[in-house]
Formats: sequence, structure tokens, C-alpha cells
Amino acid sequence: MLTQNKIVLISGGTSGVGKAIAKSFAFNKATVIIIGRNEQRAKAAVNEIQMMTHHKNVSYLLGDLTDPQQNQAVATAFREQHDHLDVLVNSAGNIPQTKTSNINLNLRSHYWLTHNLENELAASDDARIYIITGMPLAIKIGPIYERQKNMLDRSLWLLTHKMLLVNLLADELQPKGIKVNALFPGGVKSDLLPWTKNLTNESVPIAEIIASADKYQHTTGQFFDDQGKIVKLNHRKYNAKRARKALEKYL
Repeated sequence: MLTQNKIVLISGGTSGVGKAIAKSFAFNKATVIIIGRNEQRAKAAVNEIQMMTHHKNVSYLLGDLTDPQQNQAVATAFREQHDHLDVLVNSAGNIPQTKTSNINLNLRSHYWLTHNLENELAASDDARIYIITGMPLAIKIGPIYERQKNMLDRSLWLLTHKMLLVNLLADELQPKGIKVNALFPGGVKSDLLPWTKNLTNESVPIAEIIASADKYQHTTGQFFDDQGKIVKLNHRKYNAKRARKALEKYL
């Protein structure tokens, strides 16, 4: 599919990975809407994307997606402007300082927003959802457990449970023809960590490439790396049944 005819919504799109992904879609003339919490930053991000890509069809929505009511309000605001959604990129996230923030931002916000926009996604001819996640090796070999006592625990919980969320949503939304996959964007300049502030890369073209590739039209429940290759995961570890059991306490 050509993304120039598509409507793309990106959470966490005012900075870092989310903004980099927004640029890749704007370069290809998609209708791009980014979600942020701070209006000044959102306006600045939209202006930057428009100027860099020479594409004016970029806008923003405001809301704290960790708040169920604001999450729903963002979906309602989108619905008032658009009758369908082709690509949803769940990029909002942080380095978890607490168990609560980890669950709310890195898991629940994605689940809520996806289901709040389920009808608009179902109205698309080829709806695709991407959940942005981290290092493939850690997701492959890291154990799945519920402990979140320190930063290492919380980081591993984030990575494994985001992949489980992909498994769960892929299973839930498959009857409506909505595809859900994970994407590792590679190293991108952001304020998340000291070392990411020193990176120079501000582009994630692979997001637009896999979102527009016809060969992935029916691909769901998979994990793409930053080269667009599917990362092979252990199906006994990552599957819809295990995901439902592990995540039901959080969702």
C-alpha cells in the first residue's frame, strides 16, 4: 500500500523514536497525527516535521494516555476528524522508575488506545499496528517474570510483556483483519538515557517501509528488527494463551 494515502497515528510522537517515525511517514506524504501531553512540545514537533519533510498534513492530539479517561478522549478527538485509521504506532514509553509507571505507560496505555480505536482500525482496508520495543536479544533470551524490584527487573518486564501484549492483541484483533506486530527501531537520539542523548540518528525509515510493504499485509503477532527482518521467537514462550494468562492481572 502507498502510505501517501494512509492515515497514521503515533503515540509519543513529540520526541525521540515517535517523532523519528512520524518524519518517515511525513516524508512519504501520509496524513500524520502525533500524540503528546505538552502542547508546546507538540506544536514544536509538528512544525519541525512539516519543515523537514515539506509536508503540511501533520497535526497533533493532546492527552495523557496513562489516564483511561484522557486515553478515551484522544480516541474521541481522532474519531471526530477521521473515519478510519490505517496505521497505529504505539511508541509512547519511558525508562521505568516505578512499577506503577511501567505498567501504566508501557503496557496499559497501548492496550487502551488500541481498543479505543478498534472500530476506526477495522474500517481500514489494511490496518496495521506497531508496538515499539527494545533489544531483540533481551526479548529472545530474557525470562518472563513479574518481579519489578529494581531497574533491571522493570526493564526486562517491559520488554517481555510488550511482546506478550503483541501476542494478545494480534489474537484479539485478528477476526477484524487488524494486524499487530512489534518493532525494534534501533538506536535513535532521545532523552531517555544519557547514551541516547549522544546519538545522531533521528530517522526510522524501516517503520514506513514495513507498514507499506504488501508482503506483510497478513503478517501479525511478529517482531521486526531495525532492518525489517522478522525476529524468530520461541512460540512456547510467546503465544496468545500465555499472554492472556500473564497480562490479565494488568489489563
